[in-house]
Amino acid sequence: MNVRTTPDGGSGDSSSSDGGGGSSSSGGSGGGFTPFTLPTTLRRFASSPQGFILGAILSPLLRGLENIVVTVLDLITFVFQGDGPGLTGTFGIADIPLFIGTKLVGIGATIGGSAIEGTGLLGLLSRLVDAGTSFASMGGPLAPVILAGEVVVVVYVFAWTTQRIILVIADAVPGLAGVLGT
Repeated sequence: MNVRTTPDGGSGDSSSSDGGGGSSSSGGSGGGFTPFTLPTTLRRFASSPQGFILGAILSPLLRGLENIVVTVLDLITFVFQGDGPGLTGTFGIADIPLFIGTKLVGIGATIGGSAIEGTGLLGLLSRLVDAGTSFASMGGPLAPVILAGEVVVVVYVFAWTTQRIILVIADAVPGLAGVLGT
């Protein structure tokens, strides 16, 4: 029994099985044998199995870690900026001073108002002074006493209101109450 062990089917020795002397081919000539090359992935695995396995395991993990880092950075940006600049959408930390400024300007406009238009605290004060002077004008000889009393009341109310406003602002701003000694 003759077993053929070479790729072209020959036995690898110089005698053939049919008894007819001569040489048989034991290589790539005549039998159609083409050298087989390994794919790149298998060559990498063959040259360094440990590095290949670590690369196969670590590369998806590192890609996942990159996604996590990008997501965390996006969240930090969202917390800082919100949806975008300005007071539209979701506010971020950077929008807090703008929001407080807008509210303080609105409160200042409401409190301050205009004495001419009769709006706000100054408008109320203007109406009180007008009412007091008209009442004093009806007082006859007691008009100076009534006007003096009116001035005292108006100054007291204005000072009391101003003090309360300053105390509220001092409590709202960290560290300011200690500076003012309240």
